Amino acid sequence: MTRTVLAGLALAAVFGAGAWGGWAASQGRCAAAVAASQRALIRAGELATQKELQRLAAEAEREKIARELEDMANAEPVTTVDCLPVSRVRRLNRF
Repeated sequence: MTRTVLAGLALAAVFGAGAWGGWAASQGRCAAAVAASQRALIRAGELATQKELQRLAAEAEREKIARELEDMANAEPVTTVDCLPVSRVRRLNRF
């Protein structure tokens, strides 16, 4: 009987140690996965910031060009109301 109880306790200890080792390994893998996902999130945030800065720069450039075109168009006198003069068409085709 004592042998059976000791064998049972030894078996329980082995299973407990295995379970504890599995749990610890699982926690390690989980922590590694969380760290990897955080790194990916940070990289995605940095990329989004760069893309937003590029978009803002392109938008500013577009607004500058539109302002220049409008200023040039306003500086040129209207010769006819029927159509655009050749100089305006050429100026628009430049962009």
